Amino acid sequence: MRLERLRAVGADALRTTIEEYPAAATDPEDCAEPQPVSGASSAAMHPRLLMRRRLMVSGAAACLAVAGLAGVFLLPVSSQQEFSTGLGEARQVRLSDGSLVTLNTNSKIVVAYTDSVRKIRLIQGEAIFKVAKNKQRPFIVSAHDTDVRAVGTSFTVQLLPEKPVRIVVQEGVVEVVRRDAPAIVPVRAKAQTQAIVSGSAPIVVQSIARPVVARQLAWQYGRIALENETLADAAEEFSRYSDTRIVVDPAVAGRTITGLFAADDPVGFAKVAASVLDLRVEEGPKEVRIVR
Repeated sequence: MRLERLRAVGADALRTTIEEYPAAATDPEDCAEPQPVSGASSAAMHPRLLMRRRLMVSGAAACLAVAGLAGVFLLPVSSQQEFSTGLGEARQVRLSDGSLVTLNTNSKIVVAYTDSVRKIRLIQGEAIFKVAKNKQRPFIVSAHDTDVRAVGTSFTVQLLPEKPVRIVVQEGVVEVVRRDAPAIVPVRAKAQTQAIVSGSAPIVVQSIARPVVARQLAWQYGRIALENETLADAAEEFSRYSDTRIVVDPAVAGRTITGLFAADDPVGFAKVAASVLDLRVEEGPKEVRIVR
């Protein structure tokens, strides 16, 4: 099956999810063989290929239209293993217990399983965890001094430089605990909520709409979904996926943009944004500027 076809189907599924968010299977084991889709365009999307995927095709490849990925790594987990992605890459890893981890760009995890507990340490970046149910072996994801505990659920943990730890729960319930700060009360976050862990402040849990969750997970399909984001924030987000920088004139950095864009095409985004906002683009080596 051609990678372009898988990506087109995944992008189409993302648009449907953002607009309607139907209840659909998200586990690759529950997927059906994807059918060809003609066109994967968006009102504000550059027609380039999606984010590069360093993925190996496995026997489960037919189920990857939902995930928008080219393959799943089916790997046993011994005492400890590391998995990582480079800039602009994404990767899926199926662990020995059946749990599925999807790593975003420039991310790294360390997996350490025992007979009594399943531990994963997020070193950097962002990952989605779809946890196989096992009440006798809790599933714990650690990010800095924050532990996220689940039994059987689906959630995302994000650990980026100079930003708070963010946990987004898609299904089930997780418990968020600060290991180094026993005075901070642990919280429980259920589906369609996010937990923000920042410094010595209490853990904040916020409800978020299903379409917002879908936009936050658009990277699975090689896309960046923006909703009234400033050009400055958009440029920072694109920097996670490409070594081509977007430099925004401070005079227009606060202008906002909405749309679905290829994550590995900062130049295409800059041109679309400039066209929509009546601005100009200046291209240079490994850099694109958005100016008046």
